[in-house]
Formats: sequence, C-alpha cells, structure tokens
Amino acid sequence: MRVKRASMICVLTHVCMMLLLTKCSWGEQVTISPPAIADRGHITFAGSTTVQPLADKLGQTFQELLPGVTLDIAAGGSSVGIQAIHDGVVDIGMASRSLKEDEKEGITVHQIAVDVIAMVVHETNPINNLSLAQLEAIYRGQITNWQEVGGVDDAIVVIIRAKSSGTRDAFDEIVLSGDDPTAPNQQTAITAGNVAAIVAENPHALGYVGFGNLEAGLKTISIDGVQPTKQNAQDGTYKLQRPLSLLTGPLTTPLGQQFVDYALSDNGQQVVIENGWIPVK
Repeated sequence: MRVKRASMICVLTHVCMMLLLTKCSWGEQVTISPPAIADRGHITFAGSTTVQPLADKLGQTFQELLPGVTLDIAAGGSSVGIQAIHDGVVDIGMASRSLKEDEKEGITVHQIAVDVIAMVVHETNPINNLSLAQLEAIYRGQITNWQEVGGVDDAIVVIIRAKSSGTRDAFDEIVLSGDDPTAPNQQTAITAGNVAAIVAENPHALGYVGFGNLEAGLKTISIDGVQPTKQNAQDGTYKLQRPLSLLTGPLTTPLGQQFVDYALSDNGQQVVIENGWIPVK
C-alpha cells in the first residue's frame, strides 16, 4: 500500500510540474524549483549555421527561466536540420530558408526571425553598389573582373557556401533562379564565419553572409541602390532576405515545443532584436 501511495505522489508531482511549466508567464523572471523534470531536461537541435547563434542566445535566456534545462545546439546546415526532424533524431531543427514541397511532410515550421543576406567586400574595395543583374552575372561567371563593374583591374574572387547551407540555397534561388553558381574563380566556405574571414582578408573577394554575421573588416554593398538594412528588409525594397525558422515534428518533446513558444514570445523576440535580426512580431 505504501508503494502504491508513493507512486501516486510521484505522478501528482509530475503533473503539477508540467502545469507549472505550461502556465508560467514569459514576461516575468520565474525561478522554477525543482528544475525541469530530469527525463525532459535536455533539448537537442541541428541545422542552419545562421540560426545556430540565435538559438544559442535564446537558449541562454531560456535557461535563466528553467535552470535545469540543458541544450545541445549542433549545426550542419538547413538540409541537415530538416532531415534530422524527418528522422526524429533531434527535438528542434533549424532552417534559414523556406522548405521545399517534398520536405514539408511531418514538419511544422515556426519562423522566429527574418534575416537579410548582405553582399560583402573587403573594406578597401571601392565598389559600393551592384545591380541584381550584375550580381547574377558575377556568380554565373559572365563578369569576372572588378573593372567591369567600376572597380579596379583585378579578378573577382567569388565566395560561395556549401550546398547544405540555407544561405546558399536562398541566395541561389533569389539571384540565380535556383541554378548553381558557375564563376571560374570561386571558393567554398563552410560557415558564415568562414565567409567573413576570407572576405576580410582578401581585397578582391565578394561573398554573402546573414545580417547577423557581419563582422569588422567587411563592407556591405547596395543592391540596385538599396542597402541591406532592417527597414529596407521590412518594407520589401531590399530583395535578398529569407526566413529563419525552428522546425518541430511528431517526436519533438513538450520541452522542445516550450522553447519554440519562448522564441516567439515578447521576451524571445526581444532577444532577436538585440542580436541584430529582424523580429516576426
């Protein structure tokens, strides 16, 4: 009888904890004690290298509310995150592009921010603007020298991302109508940080990074006379932009869904703003 009574107490404790976690207000600083239930205290992520640092920032404030939660935020690219949700091997996928029709089944997309794809050159490059047509011609290998677009007489070193990158996929769709870049003098960078490092060191390089990945030593250039700013992205005048999303599936845990809800709360969207992205709310 004592064993059954103890089991009932454990069940009631479990239910009460779940109700507390569900009803707490994200607008308040809440300390939950004891911490999140042990078997649900770990959230796993995989996917976009662009979303990863934003998920990490959101995770830091999420853990202030739920100090018993641990987060494992891996990258790998948007395609990796999408496949990981299909396979049920992580709680949350991360994507920095729209899902294709054959990828959508069984996945719920939660857009948490808008990211601007900024074209960047070395800070000493005199070029300040390219038309969208010129940008396309450069990445198709039809324009190969900076002199052809008003710059110095040097070959353009084109920096692209790996095929698994959501930034690459979005850029190819917007600029190249979905085709692969065919510039003769191009280099592939694995992450946005790699792109930034290469361009910051090479005066002849041209690359693209998400708005949240701009670093010292880079100069952003206008496209068709429009600078990559939050306002220009919000009003639609700057065309190189894409969604940043968290993905969930049938095997996502309640705690994983709670993280998504937090990212879309007022507090979560404030984290988005403070770290250089454009909020969806």
